[in-house]
Amino acid sequence: MAAYDIEFNEKVKSFRCPHCGEESMTVWGWVSKNNAAHAAYFANLMTGHQEIPARLTISIGGWGEEDNLAKRKWVFIEARPIPGSYEMMVREPEESLYNGKKILGKALTRSEALASPLVQEFFAVADHIALNDPAVKSYLVGEQVSSEGRKATVN
Repeated sequence: MAAYDIEFNEKVKSFRCPHCGEESMTVWGWVSKNNAAHAAYFANLMTGHQEIPARLTISIGGWGEEDNLAKRKWVFIEARPIPGSYEMMVREPEESLYNGKKILGKALTRSEALASPLVQEFFAVADHIALNDPAVKSYLVGEQVSSEGRKATVN
C-alpha cells in the first residue's frame, strides 16, 4: 500500500471568485508517495459561496528529482461535503482557476481522466489532501478554515 505525505505551502491566500466576486481562499502544497515527490495541488476553498465545495487542481508525475513536465498530468476535482463525509467528482479543466498553467502538465478532460489508468491515483491523492491538509479538512467539515502550519497573506 502506498504511503502518502503532504508538505504544504505555508500561505493561505485570499482571492475573489471570478464568477461571483465573493471572497474565497487558496492553499497549496505537494504530495509525496513512498518518500518521493509525486504531486502538486491547489485547493480553492469557496468560503464566500452558499455551497461549500473545495476545488482541487491536482498534478501528478514528473515532480521532484525527475522534474519532467512531459510526464505531468492534471485534473480538476470538486469535493463537496455530505453528512459525515464528502463526495468527489472530476470536473472539466476549463473550470479550474489554474487552467492553462503549463507547469501542471497536460490537462485531462473529465472523460479522459475517468478513462485514465491514473484515475484511482488522482482520487487517492485527493482523499489524502481532504483528510490531511488542515485547511481543506476543516473547510469540508463546515468549520472555519484552519491555517495550522500556514500564515494568512493578503493578495
